[in-house]
Amino acid sequence: MECVFDLTFRGSLADNNQIQFYDVAQALAGFERCISLTTHMLLNGEAITQSPSARGFSLVALPSEEGSWKFNVVLFLGSTVSAFGLAPPDTMFGWLAKSAVEYVVQESLGFTPNFEETLGSQIERYRSLEGTQPIHRELDEGRFDSVIEKTEAGIRTVHRPIVFSGTADRAQIGFRIGADTGNLELYFDQSTFEYMSETYTSEDVDEFCGVISSYNVNTFKGRLYVPNERRTLPFELSEEARSRAEVDRITTSLRNNARTQGAARQNTQPDVCLKGFRNESSSGRLKRIFAVGVHSE
Repeated sequence: MECVFDLTFRGSLADNNQIQFYDVAQALAGFERCISLTTHMLLNGEAITQSPSARGFSLVALPSEEGSWKFNVVLFLGSTVSAFGLAPPDTMFGWLAKSAVEYVVQESLGFTPNFEETLGSQIERYRSLEGTQPIHRELDEGRFDSVIEKTEAGIRTVHRPIVFSGTADRAQIGFRIGADTGNLELYFDQSTFEYMSETYTSEDVDEFCGVISSYNVNTFKGRLYVPNERRTLPFELSEEARSRAEVDRITTSLRNNARTQGAARQNTQPDVCLKGFRNESSSGRLKRIFAVGVHSE
């Protein structure tokens, strides 16, 4: 077994290996959905909506373990599970899958990783290796934005034992890849649930200038890299900001910066500005821009 993920709940009843049944059943479904949809994107470059549509791999549940409340799942490459299981994925694919799951969950919980410096660079290194499991040829930030949108509700349900029954205080995702073990750099607790669930919209319009790193023409959603923030910010265009001229400014910025990667992007001069309202978490952290206007910088 080369790639194993585990979900561990701690605190309250979970420290005695007990947890509310319904809540943890919902949490495990969300956990499975995140791993399944993310792995499918790596292999097929497609953001699916249902786990049964995933192909090219299987997720197999292992017996839960004592020591808080811990549940394990192993990722197998291949689509058919027999009595003898499947050949495990190569170790390098295991590390890539780990990084992809970590990126998707971090984005949902508000940890805002840099795509190019984390997952993007690992995808490029993986492609340079020989003899590894083939992955889709186009895996950019925009494609993973689609996965984040489709797994967000499932990641929220992972919080259920924490925020509904209170049979746990916190949760963490761990991994085992070959002989290496560790935890993803994220956690679930009351604060991450509030970040996902509560959104406050500012009363005043602000201006955000940067470069477009991804954009979905069907949903009018994308991401803007803002040099002053040193991170990308999700945005959505309001009905009044969807004119042909404004959308052209968005796509022009995306096209102009498509080849700019990693550290080079930090030196890129802003070429587009969004005027919009700040959507913030209860702690005041900026979650998303609701844009009401677009103009060139």
